[in-house]
Amino acid sequence: MNTQQHNNTGDFRHQAYINPNLAQAVAYWAQEFRVTPSKLIAVVREVGRNVGEVRRQLSR
Repeated sequence: MNTQQHNNTGDFRHQAYINPNLAQAVAYWAQEFRVTPSKLIAVVREVGRNVGEVRRQLSR
C-alpha cells in the first residue's frame, strides 16, 4: 500500500471523503468548493464526509 495516498500528503484531489478533523483537508476542500471552512464543516455535519454528497449539497 502506498502511504502517499493518506491525508498527510496534502493531495486531497483523489480522496472520496473529507476529513473534517484535518485542517489541511478542510482548507483544500473549502477552496475547491469556494466556500468558507465553516460552511464546509456545516455541510459535512449535515450530509456526511462523502465528497460527492458534499458537492451535491453545495450546488443546491
